[in-house]
Parts: sequence; structure tokens; C-alpha cells
Amino acid sequence: MPLLRIFAILAAAALSGCASTSNSDLRITDRGTFIPSGRLSVDIAPRGASVPQGPSVPHTGHGIEMGITGASGDDSQTLSAGALPAVFAGRTFTVGDTLRHEFDWRFAEIAYRYRHFFGGGTFGIEAIGGLAYAEFDLTVASATQRASEKLGSGGLVGGFGIIWKFLPTTSLQSRITLFGSGETEDVTAASRLDVYVAQALGRHAAVRAGFSGWGLISEREANDAFGSINSRIRARFSGVALGLDLMF
Repeated sequence: MPLLRIFAILAAAALSGCASTSNSDLRITDRGTFIPSGRLSVDIAPRGASVPQGPSVPHTGHGIEMGITGASGDDSQTLSAGALPAVFAGRTFTVGDTLRHEFDWRFAEIAYRYRHFFGGGTFGIEAIGGLAYAEFDLTVASATQRASEKLGSGGLVGGFGIIWKFLPTTSLQSRITLFGSGETEDVTAASRLDVYVAQALGRHAAVRAGFSGWGLISEREANDAFGSINSRIRARFSGVALGLDLMF
């Protein structure tokens, strides 16, 4: 897929945009989501002199990183007077309906990672790039009907982060991650912000605790079985994040 197409998709995900002209967007917001994650990373070209405490302490070098995360949440949305209907999974939800959204989110990635620390090794930056798979399982229900659909897409992932080691084995880390698939009926694009404190546990493990926030979009441009264009899906969820890292 051309890179320009992917960047356009990511830009669309970052902007609020306008509602679909044919129906109402499905909008989901949950700010109380628990977001666990796990990572496995392998150094492929570390600077040995800078890692006396082992791979678990962030250091300059190249590596391969594999990660997985997930979340579950819910939200409600009311189609107020003057709103267009919402169409999802072959069902049409009309004005006056209060919609209950329930979702499960899963995201897996494998990426090349480079980290560089400056000066005495306290402050560093990182960049990642690779492949990922995103899956969004959504159920929409009103008082009279219920519909479910699982959206899944593979695509490219990239990210940039900042690391501050304020103690020898403890660091404050932040990372922005972008995902784009180019698919319109599944997960078109997603973005993530992580801010957490990481604590090394021995030479090959670390735990992370902090905040994670996700945003995703499914453009939904195709017609359903009844000739109606599916409603665009926009979801945002965030909350406490806990993670376990294994590093070699």
C-alpha cells in the first residue's frame, strides 16, 4: 500500500471530522478502561558498555519488540431529534434510540526498535516501525434490537517515545503509536498514547504502571446487505495501564 495512503488514513483518525452524510456515526468513549499489556523484546545490536544492569534497563541499541494489549469497555449514545439513523451489522437504529455500546479491543505488533540515550544515559528517545494486527469486537443494542460485528485488520505500525531514567533501574516513559491498515470496513486506523513508570526486576524483566489512551476509526464506506451505508465508527478509550516486559 502506498505510504501516502497510510499517512492520509492516520491523519483522518487524528481529526474529529464531520459526520457521515448518509447516517450518524457510532461514537464510543470510555475513560475508565483497564488496559493490560505485555512485551517481549530482544536486543540485536546493543551497546554492551551502557547496559551493565542487563537488558531490563533501557539503553542505546537496536532490538526487535513484540507486544500485545487489549481492553474491554462500554458506553451509551442517544440519537437525538434531527439526527440521522445509525446503521450497523444489517440493523438500522433510528432517532430517539439510546444505543448501548460494548466492545473488546485487541492489538498485537512486531516491530524494529531503536533507542538512543544522550550524555550520561539519563535521557533518551526511541522509534519503532513494523507490522500489527488490530481487532475490535463491537455490540450495539437498543431497547428493541441488538447487533454484533468483529472488525479485524493487519497493517503498519510506527511510534516515537521519550525515556527519562530518574533512578538507575526506574524510568518514566512515554510513547505515541500510530497504526494504519487502509481497510474501510474493518479497523481503518488507530492511535495510542502511553505514559508510565517502568521498574526493572532483575536483568530480564520489568513492570510498567501508568496511563494508556486509544483512539480508532472504521470508515465503513461499503453498503450493507440492505443497501444502506454502514455508520462510521469512532472509539476512544483510556485508563489505568499495567504491563509486564521480558527482555533478552
